[in-house]
Amino acid sequence: MAIHRIYPQKDTTIWSKPSGTGRYANAGKDEILELGGNPDPMNDSIGRTKRILIQFDTEEIQTLVDSKTQGLISCSLYLPLAAASELPTDFKIEVYPLSESWENGVGKLNDIPANQTGATWSQRDALGTQWSDIGGTYSTDSSSSISYDLNSNSLDLELDVSNLVSDIYNGSTNNGFLIKLEDAY
Repeated sequence: MAIHRIYPQKDTTIWSKPSGTGRYANAGKDEILELGGNPDPMNDSIGRTKRILIQFDTEEIQTLVDSKTQGLISCSLYLPLAAASELPTDFKIEVYPLSESWENGVGKLNDIPANQTGATWSQRDALGTQWSDIGGTYSTDSSSSISYDLNSNSLDLELDVSNLVSDIYNGSTNNGFLIKLEDAY
């Protein structure tokens, strides 16, 4: 079986904790995507969460499926590990289709001042358009979501997104995917 690669047209990390300015920031141009979550030791009701937003070009998906796979769709999203710390023994990663469009932005994690030109935890574009649900609006329809049980021995992520890509190929709106840890984190 041949392997065909496509690369995201946009990706970013959004995090629930505002920057030192008290404003949410954008990391759309950062080389590293971050996924994480942990309780805040100062306030148990507010955790610190990092989620990934990623989107692939619809036309590129359709062209690849039509010209190379004759309609058969088997897709993996591969995210290699750069670093890991304080991992639980077992945890779940969830992938959902985003329900709203978003802008990538041009920020990096440690920009001073924090860059707010694109998607953040609270907004989805540079105009300040709010997500319908803070943290990214996504479909929780069980037929359109994916959950992966992982353990600390399998840290490079290779997530089967065949059903999500099939939906895009068959005409569903493509706003990309939201990748997050299960709500317990």
